[in-house]
Amino acid sequence: MDLDNIKYNIGRFLLPALFLVAGIYLMVVATSTVKVTLHNGKIGEVTQSPVFLYASLVFIIGSVVWILYISGLIKKMIGLGLMVVMLGLGVYVLYYNYKTVNRHVADKKAYERQDLEIRQRMSDIKLAQQAYKEVNGFYTNSTDDLVDFVKNGKKLVIKKSGAVPERKITPEERDYLYNDDRPIDFLMTEQEAALLAVSPLAPADLAEFIRDTSFVPVMEAVFMNDIYLEKRDKMGVMPFIVDSLTFVPFTTTLVRMDTSHKITNEIRVPTLEFEMVHPRDTSMVYTVGDTTANHLRESWIEG
Repeated sequence: MDLDNIKYNIGRFLLPALFLVAGIYLMVVATSTVKVTLHNGKIGEVTQSPVFLYASLVFIIGSVVWILYISGLIKKMIGLGLMVVMLGLGVYVLYYNYKTVNRHVADKKAYERQDLEIRQRMSDIKLAQQAYKEVNGFYTNSTDDLVDFVKNGKKLVIKKSGAVPERKITPEERDYLYNDDRPIDFLMTEQEAALLAVSPLAPADLAEFIRDTSFVPVMEAVFMNDIYLEKRDKMGVMPFIVDSLTFVPFTTTLVRMDTSHKITNEIRVPTLEFEMVHPRDTSMVYTVGDTTANHLRESWIEG
């Protein structure tokens, strides 16, 4: 009979005891710190959300009330009342925790989205600056000048189509090109193919061969070519807007841009550095280039 009583009491107190253990565990978690890798790559210590502490208190107080009620140390109505209150608090904590988790997930997605757009914007500025230097011989430290250049500037583009035939030139083609009787010992060169493709001879195997240079609007040459558009489409970033080159994505914060030069072997070499800061994390700084060195490396790419 005593064994039956023991089993009976264990059954009565098992569930509230488990709730008490769960509450103590949640309190330990709530008061401890965890080392995590932050967005900027540094290691930092973070604490759990206060929700964990609230949840632990609800579990501990609720389980104590439950045990007292089962033990008959508090009246039935008071016990039931306290249990209802604790149940209501438990539901509220669970709902609050659900909202907190959803908000955290949304914030994380927003951070990653801004990170992606910032990197793409930096890459766009880099492309525009490279085209600007190609035309002018130096970089610009003015985003207004850079935007105007992309909108209205032109750059030299070499159009290449077709391959050089793997054959020697014919005697007739030699006469046209050189007007002499030099021996034909080697395969046709690219320069010979370019001249013959636009000649009156017009060889059939050079019908699709094109080597041409022309000035093309910067917008078309740099930001409307198939390779660039395909890359943006795969990344899933926003459509390219020229005027956006001035700002950090999703903000009205201006891009910080600086130019200088360095002397290498008595040659003046232009240098460039520009920077953006993540609007949700000021410790996350993105840079391209260096005013003291001749490179345009991205800070977020190792090596």
